[in-house]
Amino acid sequence: MRRFFLALAATALPVSLLVGTPAAQAAELEYVALNSKGLKQTLIKKSWGPLWLGKVGEYDYNVSEKGSKPVECVTKGKTVKGEKSASFAEMKTVFEQNKDDHYLDIAQFVYQYDSVQAAEFAWQDLQNKAGTCAGTHVHPIKDASGTKIGEATVVITVSFRSGMYGQQQIVINEDVQYDKPLPGGADTVASSDEISIWSYDGMVIMEVEANKYVPKQKNFVFSDPQVRTIETLALVTLQRYHLAALKAL
Repeated sequence: MRRFFLALAATALPVSLLVGTPAAQAAELEYVALNSKGLKQTLIKKSWGPLWLGKVGEYDYNVSEKGSKPVECVTKGKTVKGEKSASFAEMKTVFEQNKDDHYLDIAQFVYQYDSVQAAEFAWQDLQNKAGTCAGTHVHPIKDASGTKIGEATVVITVSFRSGMYGQQQIVINEDVQYDKPLPGGADTVASSDEISIWSYDGMVIMEVEANKYVPKQKNFVFSDPQVRTIETLALVTLQRYHLAALKAL
């Protein structure tokens, strides 16, 4: 399965660059707004779930002609959001885990703006705000009655990079460790981490996000193959958008 994803990712962009008649190459290419059906096609499919992440359990998606604000992070009690899009699509899939109390999901969020210029402005806004997410933050853990029962320490790192084909990316990693008292005063430790890959192309800002929980304390709970899988999914979905939205007019 992993070879399939890598092969698909490796061939997605060259198709748009190398295939075509001389007349098509001479035509002017512009990004067009995708309708609801087109936005749905940019989402990760249930059948794409790599078996090494676990059997696909819950799967859901939503496409809306109403826009939404990108959420980069929550830190110091404040939610860091970007500019509202013109339309929006999202999906989430939960992978069944072999061990008790383990959890893993992948989600995708597609923010389509009404022009390339508006998307570029929104991307610059996200880049400018991303730095405010970085750092070490302590959050209270409360029970259903609102009583504090522990604290979570969240270490957020932010990096800016170019993807395999030069696309701009923001990568936000959240490493969460926390104590939760048990009846009788005993403590247990757990870790819950998030990888968030933001990409920008044409009229779209896209986020592919993964969340993983394990009932023990670790510095980072994702394995290297899991990280590479998430990176590949982010690349494939962005290139699917690129191929659908860049048209000869």
